[in-house]
Amino acid sequence: MKVLVCDDNAGLGREIADAVAEGTAGEVEVSVLVEGALTEELTKLFERVRACLDNPGAFASARDLAFDAADLAILDNNLTHLGIKGARLTAEAIAGYLRAFTAVPYLVSLNKNPEIDFDLRYLVGDYETRADIALNTDHLSNGALWTRNRADAEDGFLPWYWPELRAAPARRRQQIAFVRDHLKEPVLPALGIPTDQDSLGFLSRHAKGALSPDAETDGADDGGDGIPIGSVTFQDVFVARSRSLPTAEEREKVGAGADAGNGALVDLVARVVAADIDLWFRRDVVAPQEMLIDVPHLLMRMPFLLGAKARDLAEWNKAIDEGNPPFGIDPTLFQSHIAKARHQHDIWVPSTAFRWPDLKANDELNALFFSSKQEDWADVVFCEDLSAFLERSPKAGPSPVEFSAEFAGSWARRHVAKLEDVHYAPLSQFAV
Repeated sequence: MKVLVCDDNAGLGREIADAVAEGTAGEVEVSVLVEGALTEELTKLFERVRACLDNPGAFASARDLAFDAADLAILDNNLTHLGIKGARLTAEAIAGYLRAFTAVPYLVSLNKNPEIDFDLRYLVGDYETRADIALNTDHLSNGALWTRNRADAEDGFLPWYWPELRAAPARRRQQIAFVRDHLKEPVLPALGIPTDQDSLGFLSRHAKGALSPDAETDGADDGGDGIPIGSVTFQDVFVARSRSLPTAEEREKVGAGADAGNGALVDLVARVVAADIDLWFRRDVVAPQEMLIDVPHLLMRMPFLLGAKARDLAEWNKAIDEGNPPFGIDPTLFQSHIAKARHQHDIWVPSTAFRWPDLKANDELNALFFSSKQEDWADVVFCEDLSAFLERSPKAGPSPVEFSAEFAGSWARRHVAKLEDVHYAPLSQFAV
């Protein structure tokens, strides 16, 4: 894996590279692109952007930038000392163009919000970043960010939304290939999301609007100007909105060239849309736990699925770590009820997920829930900042703290351990 660190200051760039080396135990190849060398690369990037937007039909693929050879690029947000004329640059200002016009599959914006470690709003980190994730330098030395292994977590800190950075580039390349192959197909059916009216009721209005502002909120073709939500294609997503190319005129030019068969532009559109769909899927489909539900949140709603192991806190946490069926769930219950509801498009879900509408409508599961007794399972909560279960009221030490996330849905109340030296924001989300 090749990691490219970008900074306008050579000393700070070296510090970032050292943090990566510490977090990965030296198991990745780290290159540093700083000061004049970074200026030169970005100047070439902007030339590539202008050439494409001035004459999209003649645009061709190129792999002559350092970014093209990287699997993951880390961009320090403050790039004000670069020798580039015009407005002062930030990582956020260039991340979109890097995604669209280079081959680097995964982007990290660094130190965009250095005083925040855990964002309580949408449980995907800073949802406003134009990179794939916004982190701070200190996070890079936390081995769990690279492995998703709690044993590697520094002071236990492992947000549930953190990606496994070692695997993220390969996963993004799979997503890009998927979008390229399904570009003119409707998004929801292609991603395995049911489009019947009952199922669509589990997608919030925010989720529908975030997929495309042109989507009809009820999914029905009422003769208006919108597009039924079930008919919105990946290409529609690109034309309507993009974090990478925010100007409609730019998207129209590129989209027209892709429609005309320019393969380089098709690749560009696929890269842009894959990143946007990935964020949408994590923030609006998975995080609310309404349309899809992952293992820890499923166990919170249906503790009896652990069977006789439900009294043991350690078994709850083993279920999170189990990567193969039945994922810690009682094998009989899994085969009878849970397996058939599994979401099959693994490249889009952060972890194994199941269709909650199917499980909620399962009469036998509902009967098992109402016939079970609370004393049959441990009184635990899932802590989003640890990726682990803790006792709700431990005999020693502080109790987990409840907060309210901002997404629409019935399950916005979540918990964190509220670790010392970890900065949570906005603090108003803790208000009861």
